[in-house]
Amino acid sequence: MDRIQRILTGDFAASEIKRYVLAEAGIFWGLIFTAWMSYPAEHHYSIMSHTFSFLGSWDPQHNPEHWYFFSVAMAFWSLASVPLVFYHYRRFALISRAGAFVGAFFLLLGSIGTMGVACFPDARGAVIGTVEWTKIHEKVAVLVAIGYTLGLLWHGGMLLWDRAARARAGRPGPFDHRRLTWPYLFWLAVTGTGVCNQIAWGLRYEGMKKAAAAAGTHVGSSWAMSLNTFYAFPLWENIVIYALFIFLAWFALAVPNEIPQRADR
Repeated sequence: MDRIQRILTGDFAASEIKRYVLAEAGIFWGLIFTAWMSYPAEHHYSIMSHTFSFLGSWDPQHNPEHWYFFSVAMAFWSLASVPLVFYHYRRFALISRAGAFVGAFFLLLGSIGTMGVACFPDARGAVIGTVEWTKIHEKVAVLVAIGYTLGLLWHGGMLLWDRAARARAGRPGPFDHRRLTWPYLFWLAVTGTGVCNQIAWGLRYEGMKKAAAAAGTHVGSSWAMSLNTFYAFPLWENIVIYALFIFLAWFALAVPNEIPQRADR
């Protein structure tokens, strides 16, 4: 019982954090794989044309019979992330307790948004009055992006501040900054490429619209025209989500496994 309480509050031992992250990844991606395999073959699910959330949509053209596997997976990810948020708080409190609190707040926002994605599938139908499930889904999905993006950047800023402070003081600290650089380079490269890709597509699509208007012809929507191409939004949404999960797992394993009993402040 004491061990469970420790884990729920983020007080992991070095060997426990590795097993926890591995178990979280195995369960989450196992459920996502189940949702993918149960997606009707005739609906042709592909990351080139279907968003990640379509795995959990009960709309007739998506996954009407087995959509709940996706919701269970996202709910599990949300809940399993909370002990890791506490874990990061314990570590980053070595730099600044106030800063660690803000970082934890941002990460918890991302986790809450993930639970929202689980509870409000990207599907048609009214929840309350004229408000549809998909409308709420879009808003909580934005909360996921905002929470995790701010959380990751905030912790990165704390690491940069800590490195500069340690260099000025001429003393080592508990963080291996070089080791923590790699997950950030990975996440920034993938996310940055995705954002630049969508900006480039927006500019290209505007040119296509103007050319079509000048020729007196019609061009489809930006979404439809990009599907099954390198510019497809679903493709980059899926890639960025995969990258986020990899980063969070990598980051949890890269921070100090043990908290020094006496840490320089």
